[in-house]
Amino acid sequence: MGAFADFADLVHGPQAEWGQVSCGCHPNCGVGTAVMVDKETREMRPVPEFLNIPGLVKDMQKITDAARGKWMSNLMMGLALLKHYNPYKSPTQFTLYELFKKFDKSFGLTGKEYGKVSGDRTTDDIEKRRSDRWNFLFIAGMWFQDLFNYDFRRTEMCIIPYGTQEGEISFCAYNTGVGWRNIIENMHQNATVAKWYEENGRHEIFARGKEVELSEAAHNMVLNPIDLTRPNKPEMEGPKTAHEEAVMMRKLYQELVLKKQLDTKEADKPVQIQGLARKKAQSAAAEVVAV
Repeated sequence: MGAFADFADLVHGPQAEWGQVSCGCHPNCGVGTAVMVDKETREMRPVPEFLNIPGLVKDMQKITDAARGKWMSNLMMGLALLKHYNPYKSPTQFTLYELFKKFDKSFGLTGKEYGKVSGDRTTDDIEKRRSDRWNFLFIAGMWFQDLFNYDFRRTEMCIIPYGTQEGEISFCAYNTGVGWRNIIENMHQNATVAKWYEENGRHEIFARGKEVELSEAAHNMVLNPIDLTRPNKPEMEGPKTAHEEAVMMRKLYQELVLKKQLDTKEADKPVQIQGLARKKAQSAAAEVVAV
């Protein structure tokens, strides 16, 4: 990620209001990949399958170190993409032009307007960005450390700060290792559910058609007259609640499955396998009778 951020900072120039976010975490912090998804056909293909990422990163580092102007750097970046792009393994409708446009949209290299993403964006900006046929889906995973493989160096380089009642603590220290999350939550918890019920009692539960007493029946709801004229059919077949649906499914299983197994013919009944001890006892009894 650092190579992409450095190249974007070079193209945007020192006059840019904000720089790119560069990841300085530990190499073993996590893993990630990207998938290019066609919104129309639902076809998807991993980006490393049709784009040589290691080779592209090396070329990006050389372009960034050359520190040329904006358009010369963009030109060299286009040549690098052309060099490492394999059209035979890309999605069916994905072209080299779509790759250039997607790269430009992600890093804002040419200054073309694809729709703002800032807080003052409008509905037109959102629709403009959504009109892109291709969805760049990034998939990331994080390694949650256990005590037997805990890496203190990775915890020192953690870049995700957590704000807690005890101050700031890193993500790795808070969620892994000795379990600082449980320690801090137990220090500052209000009350357990059991303790709350013991002190305040349980609230009244309204279920199974139990009426709720109201202080007044007046309301300002606007009722649909068409729905009011429809007849109420409490005798309508079928379950009306999740509980009734579960009861019905259990009943159908007993009637259709278990009953079907009980009504099978003698020839279709499963053979019961008996133990060896019982067979020896039966053979011994047969010998006694024979004598």
